[in-house]
Amino acid sequence: MPTLIQSCSQLRADLKKVKVANQTRQEISALQQRMREWEPHASTRHGLAEKARIVDPALLQHEEIAQADRTVKALAEQARKKLQAGGNVQDLTTDGLWTRLMSAAESANKQVSEIARAQWRHFVESLGHVDSPSVLEGRMLKTAANEALLATYKQQHAKYQAAVRDAWPTSAATQEELAKAVVALRGLREQLKGTAPESVRAFLKAIEIGGAALDLLTPEVMEWLRANDDPARFVIKPRVTQTWR
Repeated sequence: MPTLIQSCSQLRADLKKVKVANQTRQEISALQQRMREWEPHASTRHGLAEKARIVDPALLQHEEIAQADRTVKALAEQARKKLQAGGNVQDLTTDGLWTRLMSAAESANKQVSEIARAQWRHFVESLGHVDSPSVLEGRMLKTAANEALLATYKQQHAKYQAAVRDAWPTSAATQEELAKAVVALRGLREQLKGTAPESVRAFLKAIEIGGAALDLLTPEVMEWLRANDDPARFVIKPRVTQTWR
């Protein structure tokens, strides 16, 4: 039968093991919590870095971004040294070091996002103004050729709008594709006929609102229609008048 002294010694040993086990569990729990807090910043940065490289492969070397990254790295180094010196994970929160590190990481990600977005907007603006289909429709003559061109323009413009509405390019090819789309849209716009002799404009306007009188179909109008439209799409019909019987 163990003596009282032996029992007390065993009890102290058991309590020490429990204390060490509890401390270990607390350390593991604190470490897991720090990892959960850090993960969103790390994940966000990974996604931002990929998008930033699409906008500009050298964008992450931008001075403001580089400075923000240096701040994050310096705070992370302080945390590493604190732990290597024998501190535990809970020590990171006692002097606000962890809070400063989280804030610096969030600020660095914000810098990347804002600068990349601004640079993408600048690229889109550098391509120049692109007219909306409604603007062109208001300017152009209502001819079959113009209507066909406008339909193609609307399709291309919808794709262009989808690309420029995005805050980021969707792939490395987006910039080149967008530049080509602008060139194509301008080519279509140049093909749209917006001017014609006054006699032609009067004829087409009359057709648009219900029908043109025969005297509006002058030789000048016929010549213009043959060169710029399809005369076969027009028909001559007698005017319908209301009669009483």
